[in-house]
Order: sequence, then C-alpha cells, then structure tokens
Amino acid sequence: MKHKVLENKVPAITMLFWVSKLISTMLGESASDFSSQIFGQQHQTLGELFTVGWSLSLFIVFLYLQIKSDKYHPIFYWNSVGLLAVFGTFSADTLKAVTGLHYVETTLIFFVLMIGFFVAWYATTKDLSIHHITSRYKKAFYWLTVAATFMLGTAAGDWFATARSGGYNTDPTGLGLGFLNTGVVLGLVFLMVLAYRAMFKPKENGFAEIASFWFAYILTRPIGASFADYFGYNFDKGILGNQWMTVIGLALFMVAVMMLYKNDQRGTQVSHG
Repeated sequence: MKHKVLENKVPAITMLFWVSKLISTMLGESASDFSSQIFGQQHQTLGELFTVGWSLSLFIVFLYLQIKSDKYHPIFYWNSVGLLAVFGTFSADTLKAVTGLHYVETTLIFFVLMIGFFVAWYATTKDLSIHHITSRYKKAFYWLTVAATFMLGTAAGDWFATARSGGYNTDPTGLGLGFLNTGVVLGLVFLMVLAYRAMFKPKENGFAEIASFWFAYILTRPIGASFADYFGYNFDKGILGNQWMTVIGLALFMVAVMMLYKNDQRGTQVSHG
C-alpha cells in the first residue's frame, strides 16, 4: 500500500519570493489606507469596517483554497499574503487607536505574540522548518506567524518613522526617521540579511537559517509600507496619493504573481517530465 506524499504548501525562498513579498507589503499599506478613507474623514468608522470586511473575507477564501489544495498554489498563496498585508495594517493601527498605547508598546506586544506562536509551533510539531509546511498544525502555525509578522512590521515601521512632535500623527516614543529614511535604513539591513544567507548559506532548518528568514520576512513589511507612504504622502507633495499607489502596487503585484505562477508551472512540468 502506497503512502500519499504530502506536498509542501509554501513557495521556495528565491529572489522573486522576496521581491513579491516587498510588493505585497507596499500594496497592503496603500490599499488599506485608501480603502479606509474612501468614504471620507466624516465616515472614517464606516471606511474601517468596509476595509476589514472585504480584506478579511477574501483572505479567508484564498487561505481556504490554499490549505485545501494538494500543493503550493501561487495564486492562492500570494493573494492570501497580499490580503493579509491589508488586514495586518488595519489590525496594528486599530490596536493603537483603541488602546492609546504607544508604538514601542504595540511593537513589543506583537513581538511577544510572534514568539508565542513560535513556541507553540515547536512544542506541537518539534519542527520550525520553513521548507516543509505539510501537516495541518504546521500550516496553522505558519499562517499565524505570518500574520504576527505583518502586525509587528507595521507597528515597528510606524515606531521608526513617526516623529515625537510637530505632525498630525505623533508619538512620544517615535524615532522620527520619516518614511523615506525608515525604508532606506531597514532596506539596507534587509539586504545585509539576504547577503548573509547567500554568502554563508546557513544550514537548512538550523537556527541561523530559520531566524534569518523570519527576520528578513518581518523587515519586508516596514520597508514596503514606508516607501508606499513616502510616495503616497510626501513625494511631490503627495501627487500620487493612496489611490495611485494602490493602482501601481496592484499592477506590480499581478505581474509578480503571474511570474511566480509560470515558474511553478515550469517546475511542475520538469518534475513530471
């Protein structure tokens, strides 16, 4: 009797993976802000309810399709990631608005939440591999961790960028780097992490390999969001706005997903050739 081989449900970690992840975070930030403001400042609550409604609903649909599929499916997986970028932005911003906490505090909360998911993941499966997401528990903990990284990255990016005084959105704990500087500084750190992974090739599923992956994964959120906010709000007096940044982000995201889909199809043909 043959045992069914469980196929991996996540993509290979390639440069296209990281580019797509950065694009998804840029799109998520602009789309979340644009959607929340679509009804105007007088109906902000309605806009927020609208945003969480469509982003969470579609995320559940695409995540269900990915989990139920026999293997990694680029369209299902990356739409889940893109929609989670929208919902993650909203969730992190809402926690701060509702509780009145500072960015450094919400950053710490989401960091602890992420570590909690890692602990539960390892305690349940004895495995934190990012290359073999096959079982029900591994899939659940993987996506919970991904969600936590989006929220952590959102809060941390705002903490780095927000000034302590002098603007419409200030925070007593803000580091005041601004959108562009935050994107550049964290972008350089991100490139250093990728260079480390490429040059030293840490042992697969070892601590360094897993930790460097998730560190880079977290960084993609504030990098993409910071550049999205800079070009949406600051560049040429905000000429692009959230609406055009959403259009640009969506176009780039569609191109990236189609490239990922074609690569996956070629890989499938080779494996069955």
